[in-house]
Amino acid sequence: MAALAPPYLDDQPPPPMRPYGLIDVALGPRPFPVGAAQAGGVMYVPDDCVDDVFIRAVECPPITGAVSFTGIEAPISGAPFMVYTTYTCSTIGFSLDEQVERVRTRHQLRHQTALERRLWQGTDSATDGDVVGLFAGATNLGSAGCVTEALEILEQTLADNGVFGGLIHARVGMANHFAASHLTYERGRQKQTYYGTPVVFGQGYSGVGPTGQATTGDTEWMYASGRVVIWADPEIWVPPPGQTIDRALNTVNLVAQQTFAMAVECGVWAVEVTRNCTTAGSA
Repeated sequence: MAALAPPYLDDQPPPPMRPYGLIDVALGPRPFPVGAAQAGGVMYVPDDCVDDVFIRAVECPPITGAVSFTGIEAPISGAPFMVYTTYTCSTIGFSLDEQVERVRTRHQLRHQTALERRLWQGTDSATDGDVVGLFAGATNLGSAGCVTEALEILEQTLADNGVFGGLIHARVGMANHFAASHLTYERGRQKQTYYGTPVVFGQGYSGVGPTGQATTGDTEWMYASGRVVIWADPEIWVPPPGQTIDRALNTVNLVAQQTFAMAVECGVWAVEVTRNCTTAGSA
């Protein structure tokens, strides 16, 4: 019997698109304003977080009361953090340039998930340190019996607080409940409510509450926030692969790393939602 031919190593198919998520609705990633900001972070004063609309009657005799003035808004800041992706492979089979390209591709597909984790729950790692999620300590708006009610509460809260450019945040699986209730439509890559608020279904979101309340078989948490601003080092840095070879094992260990900062404007609010309503006709 003729010997079987060995398999031929083909080029990998093109990588998939980055999944829909935070980057599709956030401001940025923007470049850091100066190089030193990658160590010290970024701060700015927003203009879209104060509910300062006033109405005055026009009548005779004229109103003589003092005009109401609103002060400058509080500055917000984003502390720097690093997102990294790793890759290990034998020195045989792929060139060093190919391995660098592979770890860069892996990083480009996955860094959004890391940004979503930074935003929602943060991380608690003995290796990488503690990074507190920016949603920690959000204002708890209580519970909602269904997804429609939860969206109503969150979107109305954004309106009541005079927040412009606000966002709704939920786990990926919640997209099915939004669809079943016809709560969103697509505008390009974005999912938006019928009022026009972008909705983030984040692969990196955990669904936990603002003080770490766990998800259950029936409930999880959704959030509303002001705009999310992301700054990024445009370079995905990979150390020279020739310097990362473990010659005892003939393996290359690569790390692709990138520095980011992130800030949330205006505030964050959370509601616990029951995925399926018990009331007939609701969703």
